[in-house]
Amino acid sequence: MKKIECIIRSEKLKELTEALLGAGIGGMTVSEVRGFGIQSIRPESFLFVHKTKIEVYALDSQVNEILAVILKECFSGHAGDGKVAVMPLDNCIRIRTKEKMDKAVV
Repeated sequence: MKKIECIIRSEKLKELTEALLGAGIGGMTVSEVRGFGIQSIRPESFLFVHKTKIEVYALDSQVNEILAVILKECFSGHAGDGKVAVMPLDNCIRIRTKEKMDKAVV
């Protein structure tokens, strides 16, 4: 199991959500965030840019497809496209049903 976290342009959220649902994800969390990347030479009042953070729990077998979807939907080739991180997930429990591991992810 993995946790996939990505920071994307906010205007890409709708298309990415539809594509990830089509890829069979079991759910996702979306947060509005602010940050900066390599272009940190802007004045402080414009330094932090609004972005969208997405978190998805995935089975190992889903990771490559989810990454391909994210890269396809969020790529523009310009600075600010965002980043994707994949992290190991030691355990996952669905609180309502107490299902664990893979059953809690899908």
